Amino acid sequence: MKKIILLIILTSSAVFADIGFFSFGYLLNFGGSLPSYYTVSEEILHKNINKTESSFEIGFLVQPSYNFIFNNRLFILGLGIDFGYYRDTYSFINNNDRKKYTHVFDSLNIGLYAEALFYNIFMIGFGSGIKIPLGGSYRYDNIIEMLNYNRLKDRFNNILIPYIKLLIGIKRGSVSINFYVNYDFPFIMDISSYDNSIKLSSIDLGVQIGFYIY
Repeated sequence: MKKIILLIILTSSAVFADIGFFSFGYLLNFGGSLPSYYTVSEEILHKNINKTESSFEIGFLVQPSYNFIFNNRLFILGLGIDFGYYRDTYSFINNNDRKKYTHVFDSLNIGLYAEALFYNIFMIGFGSGIKIPLGGSYRYDNIIEMLNYNRLKDRFNNILIPYIKLLIGIKRGSVSINFYVNYDFPFIMDISSYDNSIKLSSIDLGVQIGFYIY
């Protein structure tokens, strides 16, 4: 009886391996952000009184995935979830007073992710989701105003940040190195304390380093 049970387990494992396997990734993102900051009136008039500045961003994500095997591992399709922490920074200089203003958001990142791995080395990935700011700060004229979740809700009519991202790189064994481009959609944040709504968006470029457990 024990031999029959063992045979069933081994057979099931072999079949499962042909179909695919689970993985768990730890991802570190290092990049720069080029934000866009404008009011509704500026958008209508096709002008912007604010000069944007690039800023440093960082993120830490965990990525549970299921990976489907095709053609004897020459092609692997992974479908997973991105979950973790992300810091977004939006900096600009007002052309009128020449002062620098910066919004920083410390967010919970939740998204879906798809990855194609070719010949067990070349990788291309696509993801989409939302970032939910839980805290942050507003920095201006050498003053730092700390913002918790309740103050963010008071300051912004909508604090959800939808995004899409594209990654290209290499993945070998339990390590990956990728270049990514991320786009935060511009309709995400309307500052509620202003009569004229202010919108924020950004394009992020950077490097993602991943470590995986299979």
